[in-house]
Amino acid sequence: MVGAVGSSILADAAEAHFPELRGSRVSLQIEWRQSPIVAVGEVANIRRYGEQLVDHLPWPASPGVHKMYWCQGDFRVVAVVKGDLDARTRKYLWASGLEGCKLYENDPQMIASRYQTRAWFLREEGEFLRPAFDYGTHRFIGLCTRWEDGPPLPARDRLGALLLDAAANCATSDDFGGYFFQHIGDLACEVLGKAECVQRMRDLAQTGDAKLRTAYCDYLKWQQETTCTESR
Repeated sequence: MVGAVGSSILADAAEAHFPELRGSRVSLQIEWRQSPIVAVGEVANIRRYGEQLVDHLPWPASPGVHKMYWCQGDFRVVAVVKGDLDARTRKYLWASGLEGCKLYENDPQMIASRYQTRAWFLREEGEFLRPAFDYGTHRFIGLCTRWEDGPPLPARDRLGALLLDAAANCATSDDFGGYFFQHIGDLACEVLGKAECVQRMRDLAQTGDAKLRTAYCDYLKWQQETTCTESR
């Protein structure tokens, strides 16, 4: 479900143009589908862009949000996973209902502080790269494995393979099952395609860790209506 609102009053930057705000609350799988571009990279040189007064932002925004804080930075592309980007560095513009230009928390107690790779959901709008949605959902997928340490595969296949890996998802075999079933499995199969995804999970289920085998086999049974053993 998607909501959008046009620009409102400029609070402190009369020369700034604020794009239309877009909100959504969808799964990672759907966000992948709705993002024209998915790219691995980082945002550097972050700075303020302006403040915008808003009223009655569509769901899923909180009704108490009346100001959006706009920020920009340099998006440095490492790999393009989906779609096309014509430059290795682009201006990235986003908005938040929270003051301070933070794309994620650097609290060492949070998993996000361990991310080595971020694959961003993007779209192009004028001169800027923009999040697929400004609020209500994810700006990126975070992984605890460095991109260059992933399997030597084309970018899309590499991302799919990393999404199937417990360690890349910052998880142990003890806590991977529920997270994989609820959040990552459907996205991995969307990225890889069903046939490749199923075969990779069957192979991973044979690696000897009983808890990981259960995670993959349960997902195949309930989400893909198949088994860990290919029918003859």
